Amino acid sequence: MRKTTIKLALAVLLPALALGIILSPMSAMPAIAATVSSAGNASVSSDSYSGSSVALPPFVLTETQPGDIPQGTLTWALPAGFLLDSASVANVSYAGTGLNGSSTVSFVDSTHFSITISSTSTSAGSLTVGSMAPLKVKVSAGAPLAAAGNISLSAGTAGGITATTSFGTLTQVPGAANKLSFALQPQGNAIINSALNSFQVSVQDQFGNTVTGDNGRAVSIAPIIVGSSTLGTLSGSATVSDTAGIAAFSGISYNQTGTIQLRADAFGLTSGYSNNIVFTASGTPPVIPPCPIPTIRLLKNGILVKVAGSSTVYMVVNNTLRPFSTPAIFHAKGKKFRNIVVISQSLFNQLSIGRPVGEGRDDDDSAITLPFICLAPASTSTPPSLSNLPEGSVVKVPGDPTIYIVQNGQLHAIPSLSIFQAWRKNLSEVKEISQTQLQAMAVGQLANYPDGTLIQGSGQTVYVIKEGKKFGIAGMNVLIRNGWSLQNLIRVSEQEKEKIEHGGVED
Repeated sequence: MRKTTIKLALAVLLPALALGIILSPMSAMPAIAATVSSAGNASVSSDSYSGSSVALPPFVLTETQPGDIPQGTLTWALPAGFLLDSASVANVSYAGTGLNGSSTVSFVDSTHFSITISSTSTSAGSLTVGSMAPLKVKVSAGAPLAAAGNISLSAGTAGGITATTSFGTLTQVPGAANKLSFALQPQGNAIINSALNSFQVSVQDQFGNTVTGDNGRAVSIAPIIVGSSTLGTLSGSATVSDTAGIAAFSGISYNQTGTIQLRADAFGLTSGYSNNIVFTASGTPPVIPPCPIPTIRLLKNGILVKVAGSSTVYMVVNNTLRPFSTPAIFHAKGKKFRNIVVISQSLFNQLSIGRPVGEGRDDDDSAITLPFICLAPASTSTPPSLSNLPEGSVVKVPGDPTIYIVQNGQLHAIPSLSIFQAWRKNLSEVKEISQTQLQAMAVGQLANYPDGTLIQGSGQTVYVIKEGKKFGIAGMNVLIRNGWSLQNLIRVSEQEKEKIEHGGVED
């Protein structure tokens, strides 16, 4: 019997070899695989949170061979930060002999939808979701912007499709331009007829996101008197056009003593107002409260603090103080007055002020007001000029909390305490320069995190900064291979994290 089997095998094999035919093993046959031949990519406006949802383009799942799409239920999930509009029921259509199933999607919950395949194909076909009636989505919050993510298969199987296969990428984008806000404040103290430091006004949507696609909009500023001050006039370019949602002002001066605010205006948008600016007569330096060089202390997250003599209570979130606006919110959060810790005014001055508790997530540590950096009296020696300031030097003007870092021959304002920390700077390193010297120096864009900085928001993902973009780190092996240490990790708010462009995954 064995000899007969060998003869039969040779009878088949030898003629094939003679003809130059290679008989492949079964494992070399093409694998069963379905592909996403068209994806439902979409930019979803923040305005959809309280307005109309956004229709997605159809997505198509195409078979390579008959039966790639098996019988059963397929369930898809939206990425975090996005919700389904159950009022819009997407249709499902089929191509290919025998392939059939649900004619519309079913909503499992606010982030999952499914279809059921009742019969498989006998010739390779495809299924399309949303060809006639589209699938519609909206964002789960107006701000901060959600990270871009993929629609993915969360339950069920289809040949070649995995949990990482994208059926469409959803990206939250700012809504329509709605209001103006001072992104970088002018200095708090100044001399009349001397130019203020450079400052910026951002064009924002209704939720406070900078509308980065807004360009060429005319933004104007005007003085508004505070108290009994006499109204004066501004000099300099009081109207500029925005670029990527930012209107940058420089060389602005004012000709009256007293206290004013600057009001920013643009056609059709709600005006924005600066912090108070106190102007003193020419030659009279602004009054700077004396204080020692502070050392920033870390306060435990969640503790309650107040300054002696003040009734305002704050909750600490990553060294940002978030005020309680009403007693009702204080009690609703389960807080007790007996747990309030009294801190000094000097410590209070070192901390950022965030949004009131109850606005957004409790772990939001984004700063609304940066700390007032009070330094020791300036040296009587001649203050430095940009030409002899080494790369990486940090400077400020007396009476103004804005700190600048020298990079590539320009001054760059440091917009947050976390970026200051990322540059490994200490407040004792900050040098004071005069307003006149500041005006003689080139001021560039806001400072960013240095390359190689490790950051983490409220989630588990750790990111590395490269050329101004954040890259998700795939695992500990990537950290070790690149020599990065979690001891240098900087915790940032979700809002600050999402402002950094996503560059991909570091693997």
